[in-house]
Amino acid sequence: MKITALQEYGLRCLLQLAEDSGKPVQIRTIAEMEGLSQDYVGKILTRLRKSGLVKSVRGLKGGYVLAKKPAEISVGSAILSLSENPIQVNHLKRDLCGQFPGNRKECIHLRACNVRQVWTMVILQVYGNLNKIPLSFLTGPEGTVQNNIVKFIKKEEVTA
Repeated sequence: MKITALQEYGLRCLLQLAEDSGKPVQIRTIAEMEGLSQDYVGKILTRLRKSGLVKSVRGLKGGYVLAKKPAEISVGSAILSLSENPIQVNHLKRDLCGQFPGNRKECIHLRACNVRQVWTMVILQVYGNLNKIPLSFLTGPEGTVQNNIVKFIKKEEVTA
């Protein structure tokens, strides 16, 4: 699984909004905090708004806010909303096999592929876990975030 710059920076923009307790945050502020251009942050926030994860607030003290509480936004939904060509769970064969056709129009193993089963399992596990991790787990000091993730992993091991 490849995490793009857009996904990484998008997640960081969401965290900036999550840390501000529902107060509108301006593009300029997020750009300064993350070391990004205002144009790029604007592009990211537009994508996040179109996917329903953030809302824009007009006016002098306007900016962007999360559309839901941080506990109601999953890391998986954030990453998926910022994917250029997201892999669809119900179209794994098409999406996976379409990436590696070799020098042909379609993969030579399209009808019978042993490798596809491994990638399918990996993708389902990764996205399954990312969809269970709320944005709120990633707020606060790094030590707190690490504890949240460790607790999540231990909880998953118990339920497995």
